[in-house]
Amino acid sequence: MSYTSILLVKEFFSLHGFLALPYEDILLVKNSNPGKGGTRSYLMEIEDVLRIEQAVVKPVAWHTLKFVPSVLKQSPEIFRFLEGDFLSLTKKVFSAEGFSRVLVIPGLPASSELKEQSITYLKEKGIDGVICFPTVLAALIKKINPRRVYLSQTNELLRILKFYEFFKEEQPSLPFRGK
Repeated sequence: MSYTSILLVKEFFSLHGFLALPYEDILLVKNSNPGKGGTRSYLMEIEDVLRIEQAVVKPVAWHTLKFVPSVLKQSPEIFRFLEGDFLSLTKKVFSAEGFSRVLVIPGLPASSELKEQSITYLKEKGIDGVICFPTVLAALIKKINPRRVYLSQTNELLRILKFYEFFKEEQPSLPFRGK
């Protein structure tokens, strides 16, 4: 697992008002100000993420892969956080209250048929929602103020890149640009 990817996901949740506790290759997150009701989309955007009350989050940093059904079926390690010691820890941290199980992945297939098959498989395995890394990165970049100094090395690096307009060409095409 990429430590950098875990840090990016942790910062994403922290900047959006979540308390985020890293443990091995997962994050336990609790929203300090959960959004009001409503249903979340399975493929979550920022509005859906803000409705999460608490969750166990597994970043899967296989950035060169799309999560097609065959990749998911051949990769049981992705779902290890749903069982055993991880499940016991999650129940202990959240006092056995309900929590969501979320994957952060590079992306799903472009083909609607394969995408639906992947989502169906993820649901069958117990995953409650998926966030794609481009959503995480776009939200981080949008949230970072280039004129503010951050204590987090990750946020400070993004701030410096944003200050020197390294995202200038990309910013118009990032998700959420008009929201």
